[in-house]
Formats: sequence, C-alpha cells, structure tokens
Amino acid sequence: MDGQSPARAGFADRAQAFVRDLPPLPRAVCLMIFAALMFQSMNAVIRHVAHSGIHPFEVAFFRNIFGLVALAPLILRNWTDAVRTNRFHLHLLRGVVNVVSMLCFFYSVSVTPLADVASLGFTLPLFVTVYAAILLKERLRARRLIALAIGIVGALMIVRPGSEDMNQGTLIVLFGTAAWGAALMIIKVQSRTESPLNITVWSSIMLALLSAIPAFFVWRWPDATQLLWMGLTGVLGTAGTLAMAQALRMTDASAIMPFDFVKFIWAALIGYLAFGELPDAWVWIGGVVIFCSTVYLTLREAHLAREGRLRRDRDILPEA
Repeated sequence: MDGQSPARAGFADRAQAFVRDLPPLPRAVCLMIFAALMFQSMNAVIRHVAHSGIHPFEVAFFRNIFGLVALAPLILRNWTDAVRTNRFHLHLLRGVVNVVSMLCFFYSVSVTPLADVASLGFTLPLFVTVYAAILLKERLRARRLIALAIGIVGALMIVRPGSEDMNQGTLIVLFGTAAWGAALMIIKVQSRTESPLNITVWSSIMLALLSAIPAFFVWRWPDATQLLWMGLTGVLGTAGTLAMAQALRMTDASAIMPFDFVKFIWAALIGYLAFGELPDAWVWIGGVVIFCSTVYLTLREAHLAREGRLRRDRDILPEA
C-alpha cells in the first residue's frame, strides 16, 4: 500500500482522465493559465528575495542554477536528445541575449510593481514584428503599422515619460522585452534543427554560466532561508517554461494568445496580496491597449500564414 486512501486515489485518477480527455485547445489554455501563474509567482519570490538583501543579479544566477537542477531528471532520461547539437554558436548567441533580458527583468521586478512589468511584457509581439520586418524583410502593411502605433501608445500610458510617476524600472522592462524578442528570433531559427528539450537544456546551461559573471560583482552569501526561496524561483520558472512550451506545441499561438492576458490578472492579484500594490487606471488602460494591439498582430499573422499555405496548396495541386 502506498498510504493513499482509495477515495483520494480514485479522485486523482478521475482528474487525470478528465485532463487527458480534454480537446487540445482547452488543455493548451489550462497550461497557459498555469504557466502564467508560475511566472508571476516567480516574480513575487524574486521581489521578496531582493528586498531581503540579495541583489537581483545574484537571484538570477541562483534561479538558473536551481532551474538546471530541476531539469536534471529530464536531461538524464534523454541525455542524447538533450545535449547533442551542431548549432552551438546559436545556443551561445541566444544565451548572451537571453541573459541580458533576464537581468533586466529581475532588476525591474525588484523596483517596479508586478502589474506594470506584466503589462509592458505584452509589447513582446510588437518588437518581434519590427525584428521580422528588419531581419526577415517582412512587409509592414498599413494594418500592422496601425497596430504597432496603438501598442506604442499603450506603452507610453504606462511609462509616462517626463511625469513624476515615471519609474526607471518600466524602461528597463521595455529593454528586457526587446532583448527577449531578439532571443525568440534566434529560437525560431534553432527550432528548425533542435528539439524543444534541447533548446531548453542548452538555454539553462548558458544562462547558468553567463549569469555567474554579473553575480560575482554583487555577491553576498545567502542564508538557508534565502537559498530555499531562490530554489523556488528555479522550480517555478522551469515549470512555467515547460507548461508554456507544451501549450504552444498543442495548438497555434494565435489560438491561445487571447488568454495571455491572464498573466496581468495574476500579477495584479499577487502584487496586491503580497506587496499591497494596486495598479492605477493608466496601467490597466495601457495594458489593455497593448494587449489588444498584440492580439490583433498575432491573429493577423496567423491569417496571412493560412492564406499563404492555401495559395501554395493551390499551386501544387494539379489542374483537373
């Protein structure tokens, strides 16, 4: 006997069966909601540890170390797929860009309300669209330019440059988001030849190694309690990353993009309960404006991609 009551075991079995029987889209939505909760909980822990006297750069280092430890079982079970690569230079490049993004986020989380960080994180598709236009020579038609302009207006509502309420942390969030957008462009190239596990593992290795450099200059030995909290950041971050990756594998990003707004809800709720933060009206309005513009961009891109596939299929099919 494993000590589990029959009633409890039966409930667990029914719950697992219920999740397995869900169609792909609802399962992906549940995973995205779970991932958002994990990431926002991680941000709250980062804020707590930073306020206890550990620099955010050191917190980032320990988050990466503990995240690598959390991945160890997967690495050991799938050693060959996890570490074998012919694109080491891309892993290194992505690691450099990713660590810049992470350090920006960790620092900004320590000095900026969680809801502000979450709402400005919605600007990510805006940066990706600009990068695609510059690097991939994708055309920016009128609708996409209008959506970009609307998203920028939403960001300005939150940042409020020149006002007394301006927080330098919001600018750092935007810079970190821009860096993360560049990392996603590299991931897009990597995904052509590397598996999601391979990308995740090498990302964890690179982040652990590279984040050790800035952590060295602000190092302070943590006590046992701080170590436990930082270990929790690794578990939460890894769980969120794996859940999000699985959700994106199960369905198109455009299908679950509207549910990404839940991370702002989690951030506002956790920020209020843990730190007494209450987002002002401009943060709510700006967050909604940015989110709507990015959802439109995502859905528009998906529509254009479907049209492109249909045109290619018509060209390939033989005439009757």
